[in-house]
Amino acid sequence: MLELNNTVGKIFIIFIESNFHFYKDNVIGGGLLQNRSNVLIELAANYVEELNIDVGYAGVGGSVGRGEADEYSDLDLIVYTNTSVPKNNLDVLYNGEIIQLDILDIAKIPNEQEILEFPWDYRFLSEMSIIKDNDGLLSDIIKSATNYFNSYDGKKKLLEQVSNIVRERIEFANKCLDENRLYSANIASMGAWAEAGFLYLFVNYNLLSTGGLIPVLEKLNNHIERFKNVSPFSMEGELSDVSLILSSFRQHLRDQGHLYNDLSEVHDTLCDRKIKRLLINKERLNLLWQIYGEAVGLYFETSNGLSLEKYFQDLPISLQNGLSKIGFIPLNKNKVNELSNLSKELLAFCYC
Repeated sequence: MLELNNTVGKIFIIFIESNFHFYKDNVIGGGLLQNRSNVLIELAANYVEELNIDVGYAGVGGSVGRGEADEYSDLDLIVYTNTSVPKNNLDVLYNGEIIQLDILDIAKIPNEQEILEFPWDYRFLSEMSIIKDNDGLLSDIIKSATNYFNSYDGKKKLLEQVSNIVRERIEFANKCLDENRLYSANIASMGAWAEAGFLYLFVNYNLLSTGGLIPVLEKLNNHIERFKNVSPFSMEGELSDVSLILSSFRQHLRDQGHLYNDLSEVHDTLCDRKIKRLLINKERLNLLWQIYGEAVGLYFETSNGLSLEKYFQDLPISLQNGLSKIGFIPLNKNKVNELSNLSKELLAFCYC
């Protein structure tokens, strides 16, 4: 069960790594966004220079890498090092800015064969801005990967890889239905739809932003309306308590002794920024979608393989009621099947 749960949950765990998108052709004052990105890139470079480790390569991604950072954006920074230090993910507050730091062994830099076989795993390279590149290797890798992502063979391989993930999640959702585990069927079928959606976003718009998924799919009027009808989100009611629901969940997990990095106080600030941005822009579906993903990611990181049904049952009633408002509800067979159909539809939109 742990292996299945972790597979289904991968897409959600990365939710918090992404920043909300700003399309260059729709932004007034786009130069301000570029300037903000440049400021954060310079800050990242300074931070890397101050690290007490041997940094061979470093780059920033997310909205900063795309040149679309706004006042709410954080820094997604990847550092590759030869230094023997714990390799982990950290949320760091540096000069008033939040850095989501990923420290990796230098051997983890993807090679050409890995990219050819598993391009979906390395799509982050397409939006990376280089901070440090001692011998030009990272630049060569990014150029080669980007060319492959945009090629016929690359897109075909991306579709093949993601189709396998989607199929696995749909099969797991159906298994959960057979076992009357309707909460687990929810996150499995939503995970399938999300993965297909992210592929659609990537191959058609060259975007990786989690926050960009809903705005792009809203252009597919029929698709998004069908999604709204079967998703676990309520399209009515107040959203003012969304922040409190998530913060209460996070505090409960800390009280239980969980030390997962995304439960840090710095990450609290990051979540609050995300919520504030979406509330200001009155993006109800996008807000619920991202907060749901945040909460599902926390479940996968703290469940130790426990089914969502058991995990949810063990939560305080107040938390159960709160999480139900942001999508933690059982989904019936008809809704799960429709989410599966919507997932397949998005994959069909990605054919070369």
